[in-house]
Amino acid sequence: MAEDGKFRVEKFNDQNLSLWKMQMEDYLYQKDLYLPLSGKTKKLTAMTDEEWNLLDKNALRIIRLCLVASVTFNILKETTTEGLIKVLSKLYE
Repeated sequence: MAEDGKFRVEKFNDQNLSLWKMQMEDYLYQKDLYLPLSGKTKKLTAMTDEEWNLLDKNALRIIRLCLVASVTFNILKETTTEGLIKVLSKLYE
């Protein structure tokens, strides 16, 4: 569960993906980890490949921590935030 002060994101359990995605996005904005959600590549920012990869991995890790085990099993092979969100949307929307 992601927590920071009073803000909390419940783990996604295959119910109500739209609400969970909105809360996850809000949490990642709060942590300045939102760029990987935009679908924009590092080429559209002033980041190096290394900076982009670190940012993407940090966002990816937070999202994975906010999934129940049965959902995590379905995204094990995803290595980017964009890929993970696409798979979740395909499976649960």
